[in-house]
Amino acid sequence: MVKKPTILTSEDFDLSILPVKQDNFGINIRRPIHPLLPKANEGANVLMVSSVKSGKTNLLTNLLLNSNFYRDVFDNCFIFSSTLHQDQTGRRIKEAFPGTCFDTFDEGRLQKILDYQDQAADDEREAIAIILDDLPNTLKPKSLFFTLASNYRHHGIGLLLYSVQSFKMVSPVVRNNATNLILGTLNSSQLKDISEVYGENFGGADNFIRHHRLAVPERFNFLYGRLDEYPAKLHKAFDPKVLYEDQM
Repeated sequence: MVKKPTILTSEDFDLSILPVKQDNFGINIRRPIHPLLPKANEGANVLMVSSVKSGKTNLLTNLLLNSNFYRDVFDNCFIFSSTLHQDQTGRRIKEAFPGTCFDTFDEGRLQKILDYQDQAADDEREAIAIILDDLPNTLKPKSLFFTLASNYRHHGIGLLLYSVQSFKMVSPVVRNNATNLILGTLNSSQLKDISEVYGENFGGADNFIRHHRLAVPERFNFLYGRLDEYPAKLHKAFDPKVLYEDQM
């Protein structure tokens, strides 16, 4: 006797999209951090752009050495900077990380750091921060210092931070993979370039520029953008009050 095929109806199916089970997720940071900060526990790629003498080094010092920010969050912090030793404020960072502060952008050294990270199993990999400050204009777009922005989480990098005076100093791969923006004093040309890339996340380029001017009325102020939020958000500095939230 031939068995009749089972007739199914739409009620017999569940078309809900289920999350893929993850064996390991996130970066093994050493302690919790404020929820407003870039998410080092998930991996954050922060792009900081501000003109000369606008407080970038002071802000960087706070991020790394102030216990309200990322102090004691990472197992290791590596700083590449060609100008840090010239700044009195920056010397505090060099004193805090004497063995992992480098004044040249050596791709071989960076590769060794990544290779060391990759030797460990995912659940045993150290959480690290890599700070790239005042990158030289001699770096090519395919430099490891730039391409790292596309896969940094895989190496246990909780914080990858690019600090530059000019937006065009970083390659498109860095701009496209940024999770957070810190934008200080900028000339109109720079602000236009940045708004053309990120403005669509914040109601358009003109609206983005307007909120930058609201957040940065004078030197040492900055606009903080959270591109990793849905919807994306803008803040004046690290004020919890949302300055602008994209309307979905």
